[in-house]
Amino acid sequence: MSGFLQTRKTLGTDSGVVEQFGRRACRRGVFLIALLALAMVTIGGRLWAQEEGEDTSQDETSLRKKAPAKPVPVVTPVPKEITTSTRLDRTAVYVGDQFHYMIMVDYTPEYEFVLDNLTKETVNMDPFQVMDVTKKAVTLKNNNRQLFVDLTLANFGTGQASLQVPQFTLYYFRKDKKTTSAEQAAAESLTVPGPVIGIRSTLPPQPADIRDAITVNSWDRTRWILPIAGYLCGAVVLVGLVWETAIFVKKQRSRKGPDRRKAMEAVRAKWIGGVPSNFNDPKTCLDFYNHSYQNLKEYVGYYLETETMGLTAEELQEEMRRLNASPDLTQRVGKVLDTCENLRYRRDGVTADPEAARNVAQDMREILSTKRS
Repeated sequence: MSGFLQTRKTLGTDSGVVEQFGRRACRRGVFLIALLALAMVTIGGRLWAQEEGEDTSQDETSLRKKAPAKPVPVVTPVPKEITTSTRLDRTAVYVGDQFHYMIMVDYTPEYEFVLDNLTKETVNMDPFQVMDVTKKAVTLKNNNRQLFVDLTLANFGTGQASLQVPQFTLYYFRKDKKTTSAEQAAAESLTVPGPVIGIRSTLPPQPADIRDAITVNSWDRTRWILPIAGYLCGAVVLVGLVWETAIFVKKQRSRKGPDRRKAMEAVRAKWIGGVPSNFNDPKTCLDFYNHSYQNLKEYVGYYLETETMGLTAEELQEEMRRLNASPDLTQRVGKVLDTCENLRYRRDGVTADPEAARNVAQDMREILSTKRS
């Protein structure tokens, strides 16, 4: 019985705790609903005030007094003594075309325009690109003045039927006794409105495709014979050119040897060093004839700038005549070569003939002393 009472008391206590927790949760829910309703009312009031054009901001900035509105700048009217006119050299342009936009200003001598700032780099005529700027002021017969400003513009705009040339601003000042330049006077502005120029396009309106439809025909395989033959002929010509070029370069390199004059001096010194003191010995005479024969051919080769070592006496004389050598030199060379060949190849052998050897030595000295310019 006591256990039953204890259990009932515990249940009663638990139900009280649950009831207390529910009341607290209810109060918190009501509080959250109230905060949400207050926020909605505040936001709705602000939106309503904005629609009505009212300022509902309550921050520190809104509490300050609003700054007074800035005064609208007073536009100085253009004096009646200044008149402007504009002209275009073309009424319509295509993309990339250049055109001239000319501005004429008529004014009296008491005014002066500032022209130093009118340059290609300082003038902005967007969307047109400024290519050149020229200006000129002239004096008319009635003592008035006229200003010409020529702007060369380029169009790169597309997708429009026409474009407005931007307004152009000129600066002027009134001259008097105290002011004679723009630095001493307050400059005023003269705004010249721009005309309208047409924009043309080479594309038709709403083209279906930029390119026309082209039917590609199949290439007949038999037609490949001609291109292949052409390529083969080109390859043969190319190989031939390379071969001829190689031969030409080889010949040029072979021609490049020692200096001709120095080589002739070396041959002369070599021959003089091999001349014996006497010609009483047959073997000495044979060595002298062989020595003179080889040195003479080598010397003449350097003299004519051609290969002469493999030529006979007659062939060498023909070569000298062909290259317009001196007739006297040609005769002397032929004489010495014939003498050397006859004495070298005699059947009975070379005999000691001092007189013939001295004649050959004398002719050799005269030949080796010949110099070509």
